[in-house]
Amino acid sequence: MKKTAPAATPVRIPRGDRWIADVARAAQAYKASAASCTQSIVAAFLDAFGWHEPMVLRVATAFTAGMFSSLTCGIHAGGMIIVGLVAGRDDITDGLDGLLPSVQPAQKIVRRLNRRIGGHACQQLTGVDFTDLEQAMAYHGSAAAAACTRRIHDGAEEIALALQDLDAAGELITKPRPA
Repeated sequence: MKKTAPAATPVRIPRGDRWIADVARAAQAYKASAASCTQSIVAAFLDAFGWHEPMVLRVATAFTAGMFSSLTCGIHAGGMIIVGLVAGRDDITDGLDGLLPSVQPAQKIVRRLNRRIGGHACQQLTGVDFTDLEQAMAYHGSAAAAACTRRIHDGAEEIALALQDLDAAGELITKPRPA
């Protein structure tokens, strides 16, 4: 039997330029100090939404360094986690209908991120094979790492702009904040 959750207020996407600048700066600062692209994006948006969600940050851990395999960029992974928090389904038994509100926002954000940051593959963007421990260690403190920290800023900004644009166009069906 499906449980019915109590009524809750849908996620509100902030308006204006200030929150976008704040989330971009926060994501860049988190990346500079915490070394995880995905967690930096997620933490900045959690801050912007006023949420304390340690389990969400824990989930984001394994997406570091392109899933520790130089694959999908953490900016993209973080963006998809944010789409899920904002528009994702709460109950897997909701089936396809529960997935549909997140499809278009996810697709638009991925396209926008690819244009803005230059792609979606961690190794393509960084030049680093994170499965090679020597390359991974040499990366920290390198010019490539500094470029990635700047890329985090741009990616967070683009995700925020996309969410705001989608919301303003009525294309973002937000769900209640996770319990």
